[in-house]
Amino acid sequence: KESGLILKDIKPVWLMSPLSVSDSLPMNSDFFDVVIFDEASQITLEEGIPSLFRSLQTIIVGDDKQMPPTNFFTAKAEDPDDIEIFDSETEDELLSADADSLLVQGSRKLGSTMLSWHYRSHFETLISYSNHAFYNAGLLTIPDKAIHSQEKKEIIVSKAEDAEGFAGCLYDRSISFHYHPTAVYEKRNNQDEAAYIAHMVRALLKKGSKESIGIVAFSQEQQQTIEDALTSLAQEDKSFEPLLEAAYNRTEEDQFVGLIIKNLENIQGDERDIIIMSVCYGFDSRRKMIMNFGPINKKGGEKRLNVIFSRAKKHMAIVSSIRHFNITNEYNEGANYFKRFLQYAESVSNGNMQTARTILDGLVLHKKDNLTQANRSDIVVKQIKEGLQKQGYFVTEQVGQSNFKCSLAVKIKEEDEEYTASILLDDDLHYSNDNLVEQYYQRPAILQSFGWKSINVFAKDWLEQPEKVLAYIVKRIREAPVTEPNLIEDTIEPLHEPEADVDIAGDAVLIIETPAPKAETVLPGFEDVLFDRYTFTEAGSNKFWEAATQNEKLIVRYGKINTRGQVQVKTFPNAEK
Repeated sequence: KESGLILKDIKPVWLMSPLSVSDSLPMNSDFFDVVIFDEASQITLEEGIPSLFRSLQTIIVGDDKQMPPTNFFTAKAEDPDDIEIFDSETEDELLSADADSLLVQGSRKLGSTMLSWHYRSHFETLISYSNHAFYNAGLLTIPDKAIHSQEKKEIIVSKAEDAEGFAGCLYDRSISFHYHPTAVYEKRNNQDEAAYIAHMVRALLKKGSKESIGIVAFSQEQQQTIEDALTSLAQEDKSFEPLLEAAYNRTEEDQFVGLIIKNLENIQGDERDIIIMSVCYGFDSRRKMIMNFGPINKKGGEKRLNVIFSRAKKHMAIVSSIRHFNITNEYNEGANYFKRFLQYAESVSNGNMQTARTILDGLVLHKKDNLTQANRSDIVVKQIKEGLQKQGYFVTEQVGQSNFKCSLAVKIKEEDEEYTASILLDDDLHYSNDNLVEQYYQRPAILQSFGWKSINVFAKDWLEQPEKVLAYIVKRIREAPVTEPNLIEDTIEPLHEPEADVDIAGDAVLIIETPAPKAETVLPGFEDVLFDRYTFTEAGSNKFWEAATQNEKLIVRYGKINTRGQVQVKTFPNAEK
């Protein structure tokens, strides 16, 4: 007991499974200050309750749209993919009811909040399907700087060696659909898909790819088949063997980011830069196909799909022996979501974003009013767009697939594959957001950390002095860093702005940009004002924000940490506003 107290002082944060807590810790409610459950949707109620007694406070974190407690692949049966042989009693054991999870029970009794921001995916197209299919388009995703609507060649595979030529397709599109029409699905595995994936991994590693790689199969059998294919290829190609071994054991900043090969039952919680998904299911040697997709056909199958569709940070490659129209059992919820995802993935891969947008819209059953408001043309948006077009720029309205959109996105040249700048206008959605820090500072900063040059424009300023505002926008666009189009670029650090004072609308808005000194200093004239401070150091960013009010003024300072940053002062009609 005494040694336990010493250990707790030395290591105040303990990471344990619910079973380890029950085995190792005394039943003392004062032992910890707080117990935090992660991935609580996969913790059964009976597993979680003992841990609750180790603290007087608890935080339960999880996603009820992802995997509930399950033991599909551990159920004893002759064929774990054959849903016909399970009787009703065994079928209930395959997927526990949602009510069994600690997350669902906790949400019924405790206060809850939804974390709406999605940061994992560097491209919005990677998460948009899950956002619309499973979250009713409620997640806020970062608009894509890359333009996906340019037509791209279909990827048709005939043999495993084709992967050498198609591996580069992972970098010129966010989602690549590799269609292997001659592959055969027999004995619960697809040897052709596995061989193609093995050759693709070899091609990526031999090209010196810096991205972490994950492979996901729809069954344990296919997972094992892919592992065997990689091992066999490494034995044949001795130059590939050390590369594969290094990929398996790769670490970055003491974190394991090595090559993983998993199935849809155990991939939850993992993420990789590149995710290669083996669909596996398809036609047999007689060119017949059974509408049996293993756990996807079962109750809660759509939650398994949500997990597998949302693991990629930069690129996702779907290797499939079938196309969406080959799936005919649309009455099954899991199969229906699977069918529409294959169509969405193929559309994005080919650059057919209009079809992809139609699929996303069809997934949201009851659209909220603010979704349609974001698409309404605004007179100020049109005027700014026309003004920029007269200057020779190419402008697109409402760029983004969630409620977070760029009012206008600007290209310098028509053939550019990326936008140069985003313009955020104060439309109806802008003023419907009660979170001022998020609206005015977090959103522009996130856009900048993902490579955008973000420009805030207020309708009042435009209506009063459109020439000055347009000149300011053009100045910012010209100062934006111009790089070669590159889908694998992480972030582009914004260049430091030169000294400039811009007073767009009298005393209403004052934008002050000054050269950055070595450290943040007290603002002249506001020495007695107490500022709230926020920082953001993820996704390549290193920014700070400070906000305060003084009578009718809102004062905000923001910029890189350890610099003076930029100051913006907005004057309201009165202090209450």
